[in-house]
Amino acid sequence: MKKWKLILLTLPLLFILLACKKEAPLEQQQVTQKLVPEKTSIPTVFIHGYSGNKQTMKSMMEWFEEKDFAEEELLIEVTSDGQIIDKKPEKKDFKKNNPMIRLVFEDSKSHQWNQADWIQKALSYLKTTYQIEEVNLVGFSMGGISSLLYLETYINDSMQPKVNKVATIGAPFNDFIENGDQELEDILDHGPQMVSDQLVNYTSQVNNIPKETSFLLIGGQLSTSNPSDGTVPLSSSLGVYSLLSKNKNPIKSEVIFGVNASHSSLRKNEDVNKYISNFLWM
Repeated sequence: MKKWKLILLTLPLLFILLACKKEAPLEQQQVTQKLVPEKTSIPTVFIHGYSGNKQTMKSMMEWFEEKDFAEEELLIEVTSDGQIIDKKPEKKDFKKNNPMIRLVFEDSKSHQWNQADWIQKALSYLKTTYQIEEVNLVGFSMGGISSLLYLETYINDSMQPKVNKVATIGAPFNDFIENGDQELEDILDHGPQMVSDQLVNYTSQVNNIPKETSFLLIGGQLSTSNPSDGTVPLSSSLGVYSLLSKNKNPIKSEVIFGVNASHSSLRKNEDVNKYISNFLWM
């Protein structure tokens, strides 16, 4: 009889403990970082956004170096007329250290069509000069939309390396159109309710993207009442999720929440670094 009383007294405590195991609110969740990266000689090309420069992606790349996840090997600039300036021309091979390449555009305020063309020239240079057959891409803001446009336009060019993985950060795939009343799940399942001409263009060419190319889309949300990073709405930064999913591309999305989710802060955010390193190298 005493045993049954003990069980009855214990049950409420058990229910309380189980209730405490519920997932924490979005703003309190911690990003789990795997510790041991897979080291290969496949380079990752980092591409800045509109009005960016060689400093734009520097802090993110330095974080990866500090963690011994990767090492910067090259800095390449593409001039306005499409010429390649290699800042480290002596290096002729890549070690198995997850090499990183910074890609900089001389005219950083040009439109995405020019940037896509410059990405094509830079990757062609890597293939012919360094015999690079495979790459990953990380694009911040406009660098993300230019990367997608490049994939749709030039990927079948025999002078281009294979693109294995693409990570985008705060990329305005649907311009800056706000779909504030649309739930995140609906955006991921069906795409934005209000669609820009730019997104229509992506839709018309998405079949050109190889099915084996994997994607990670990262967006920022400042608060529960503001589903954007202050510049790019979530319905834009995650606006091609449904499109790529229907194209059978492996795809993930992540939302950074709170004051450190502002547009310019995303490229310096440690959680963003963890998501990207897990995606690329773990």
